[in-house]
Amino acid sequence: MRSHIPAFLEHLAARKSSRTVRSYGAVLAAFADFRVAAGHDLAAVPSASQVEAFLVRPCADGTPRSPGTQNQELSALRAFGKFAVPELGWPDNPAAAVPFMKEPERDPAVPSIFEVRQLFLAASKIAEPVARSRALAVLALLSQLGLRVHELVALDLHQVDLVTGTLVDVIGKGQTRHDLPLNRESTALLAAWIADRKGISNESEAALFVSSRGTRISIRTVQRLVESLRRATGTPKHFSCHSLRHGTATIALTMGIDISTVAELLRHSNLNTTRRYAHLVDVRRRDAVNRLGATIPPVVLPPPIREPAPENFADAASNAVDVLEDLDAIGEAA
Repeated sequence: MRSHIPAFLEHLAARKSSRTVRSYGAVLAAFADFRVAAGHDLAAVPSASQVEAFLVRPCADGTPRSPGTQNQELSALRAFGKFAVPELGWPDNPAAAVPFMKEPERDPAVPSIFEVRQLFLAASKIAEPVARSRALAVLALLSQLGLRVHELVALDLHQVDLVTGTLVDVIGKGQTRHDLPLNRESTALLAAWIADRKGISNESEAALFVSSRGTRISIRTVQRLVESLRRATGTPKHFSCHSLRHGTATIALTMGIDISTVAELLRHSNLNTTRRYAHLVDVRRRDAVNRLGATIPPVVLPPPIREPAPENFADAASNAVDVLEDLDAIGEAA
């Protein structure tokens, strides 16, 4: 099995991102090591029970693996099994017989309009001019276009058309390619960064975003940047680079942009993926409306509605100012 992993990864590279290829390769190498340690013959076709035993193995610290991690590993094993049936002559795909685990439904951490604005303000206070312009341009692409972080770091300078305000030939999931429109603000921030970039990068470097050494920045660099800016805003919410993509969707829906347009912006192949953000928007609106109820004096309500305990109204009243400030922020952003 181990000797066939490179051929599978080469086959996979034409359909998946480089990040997925690396992830699947790591899972398959770990599965091969697991089989060797268990005394199994790597030349033999693995069984479904071997796949299950691999998935439920504990982490290095002894804790159980999460359903999400197990499902990611199962996806890699299923993909390899699908490849092995025609290419290696396996009679069937053993991983296909193993069901995915049900993961608990969790709403993603999503920054609000106010929190996105605070991130930009935090970036504007970076002392070093080149680092500041790079941070602002990075935030613009993550928050305005909903780029995935690996899509962002893979961008080359020639893909930015400042004249038409377009990111050209952006490679997304499944090696799909898209031309993405830039708004006026993002174009201005990118233009400022490109001007500053000239001072730290030579002509042979194709990358749009480069480090202080003039080389392409890493995913980890962008992740650290977003985390440091999040901390600078003082928000207790733990969101990441990908959370900004979630924010792009929910903020767009909150502003009244139709769901099909949001799906096109985020390049979702399935509209149901976008619909989960509509759920988040509905929760936010309902919460805002409930909190705004504090502006109605209890004394004007008919008796049946005056049943809640007085402290509930007090709690709502204490939140009312926050709600109005949020609405003011939304109005300014719109």
